[in-house]
Parts: sequence; structure tokens; C-alpha cells
Amino acid sequence: MGRHIYVHNPFCVHKCPYCDFYSITDRSCAGPYYEAAVKEARFWAGFDKEHGVICDDGPDTVYFGGGTPSCVPEDLICGLLETITSSFGIGSDAEITLEVNPASFTEEKGRAYLNSGFNRLSMGIQSLDDGILKTLGRLHDSKGALAALDAAFKAGFTNVSSDFITGVPGQNAECILKALQTVLDKGVKHISTYSLMIEEGTKFYERYKDNIEDLVPPDTERAMYHAVRDFLKDKGIIPYEISNSAALGFESRHNTAYWDGRDYYAIGAGAHGFLGSVRFGHYDNVESYIKYAGNIKEDDVLRLLGFTGDETDSVEGFLYCEERLGLEDRMREYPFLKLRTSKGIDTAEFYKRFGKRFEEVYKNELSDNIGKGLLRAEGQRIFLTEKGLDLANQVMEDFL
Repeated sequence: MGRHIYVHNPFCVHKCPYCDFYSITDRSCAGPYYEAAVKEARFWAGFDKEHGVICDDGPDTVYFGGGTPSCVPEDLICGLLETITSSFGIGSDAEITLEVNPASFTEEKGRAYLNSGFNRLSMGIQSLDDGILKTLGRLHDSKGALAALDAAFKAGFTNVSSDFITGVPGQNAECILKALQTVLDKGVKHISTYSLMIEEGTKFYERYKDNIEDLVPPDTERAMYHAVRDFLKDKGIIPYEISNSAALGFESRHNTAYWDGRDYYAIGAGAHGFLGSVRFGHYDNVESYIKYAGNIKEDDVLRLLGFTGDETDSVEGFLYCEERLGLEDRMREYPFLKLRTSKGIDTAEFYKRFGKRFEEVYKNELSDNIGKGLLRAEGQRIFLTEKGLDLANQVMEDFL
């Protein structure tokens, strides 16, 4: 069936200074929140059976992100997953991922997660340098991170991903590569490395907005980025997307669905989904989510998603329409998403989806970027070059 489901846990122990995702530190309403999420999951499962909007040829995927899912009682997480798997009839070959943080993960929790159906963990390590971890405001130290990894494997997980952040003030490439080798030696098969972004509304924005390039010059950050990719590639952890590398067979199926432009359901306050031609979001408000999740009207959702002639841009206190995509919008978005990946743009797939030839629709954009050495063509595929990786946003924006 190939359905994809994202679940957002908005709870954290504290707010990291660089994070701009929706999260709150008051976990007193976690119980009612997950009861509401169970109700929403059942609604979408019924909607899925009735309207069948999602169908691709891959396996199902479920992804619990956050926030910090591992900071709430595991019975809440596991109970919601069990509702999702039973209500949707999730396939036995599904990839089911849970994000966890070292400071709130234990072997006991890991066993509970595994027994309920999770088969992949994504652990937010970020660094194994205690000074960098302090700068990032993380609650764990390097010793705690490695202990959490050990606990994950002892619990029985064989598919574990680790997240790292590069371009942090005070960081150097040697430190990053040493940390990567350490987690690979532990058995990690997937690595996500994200360049530090200074987002408005975060504590880091106030701290670094005027001098981040003085502390970490762009050339230094780019050198770190390429050093990481080259190192991982040499170790058999192959870059398959701008920020993600994996051993063969351990690529994230769920995230790949995003980059392929697939439809996906979303559950939880702050969660964003994409169905049909509509990108939608849940309001960033836990109290409102709890209030309205048990009273979702199917007719309202059908109107939001454009399934009827009488469209609406919101479902009171619960969902809102972010964007309605027409054919031209989907065509523009295709290269924006696909250029992130190592497979790049597939011109034959583009024609199959849209009935137009990519080389004709984007003749000028393609010619200009190939001429600048930012793109290369190989058969029916078009990729970012090494130089293009450093200017990826600029290249992708040319197609929008």
C-alpha cells in the first residue's frame, strides 16, 4: 500500500537553544494528549479505508518525531503505535521509527518500544564533544550518549541512526570524524549530519545572529561538510541525500517518501502532512489539539483537502491549509525535492508523472546550472555536482 504516517510528540524536558520545532516543556498533559492522538489516528485510519488517497508501491512507514518522544512514559508512545498499526493495518514489512534522546532513553524503554512494533531508532546525539554539547544545550554528555547507544543495541534494535550537528562554534572536523567513527564502531548504520541553522525565535538567533560567520566562516563549515561525506563514504556509509548517509539497505524509507513527493498522514499538534494536492498543518497548540481531536468532522476534512467543490482553509482549532498545489506547483517542487537526493532528477519519472519533458520545461534553468558546473546530466538523471552541493539552495530555487 505504501502509506506514510508522521506523528509529532510536542513534549521536551527543555527547549534546545537552536530548535525551532514546536515543543513545550510542561508534560503534565501528556496523557490527555496521547488519548487525543489515538482518536486522531482512528479518524485517519477510517478516512484511509474510505477514500484511499495514498497508494505507492513501497512498504508502509511510520515515524514518531518531536520534540522528545522518549521523555514521555513509554506506554503512551507504545499505545499510540499499537492503535496506528492495528487501525491502519500496517504491513509487516513497514519501517517504524522513533526519535529518542540519550538523556531520556533506557534499555528498558528500548525493549518496550521494540515489543510494540518500533524497528528503527533515530538518536539525537549531535556531538561527542562535551564542550560542544554544552554549547548546544543538550542534557547528555558524551558518556551518556554512548551508554544510550549501547542500551539501544542491548534492547534488540539493529537499525539505529544517529544525528549530528556541524558548524557549531568551537567545533573542528577532526572532532566530528572521531565521533562518527565511534558510533560506527558501536553498530550505527545511518548518520544524519545537519549544518547548524540560526533560526529566528530561537535563543541561538539572539546569541549568534550577528556574528555566526565570524565564529564559523562559511568556508570552514563547507569543509566540515565535505570531510564528513567523504569519511562516511569511505566507511561504506553512502550519502543518499544532502544531510543523510547510510549503509546499503538502511536508508530512511520514511524520509525518502518526503523527497519523492509522496502523500503522508500527520498526527499531533504541530504535525504537518500532505494529501492529494494539499499541504496541511495542525495548530501549534496542545490544549486546542486535545479539545478538538475527538470531534473531527469528516466533511470538514474533505473540504480542507479539496475533495469537494466547497473548500475551506481550516478545521476549527485543529487543522489549516498551508498550500494547495496545482500541476505547475508539483512540477516546480519535483526538482526542488529530488535534487536533495543522490539519485537526483529522473527525467523519465518526471514525464510519467506530469506528461511533459523536463528538458523542455526547464531548458534555461538546466542549461544555466550545467554551464556553471552546479549540475551534471548522466543518461536520464540530473544531479548536483560537488560544487553544486555547496550552492544547493540556490540551484533548487532556480526551479521554483
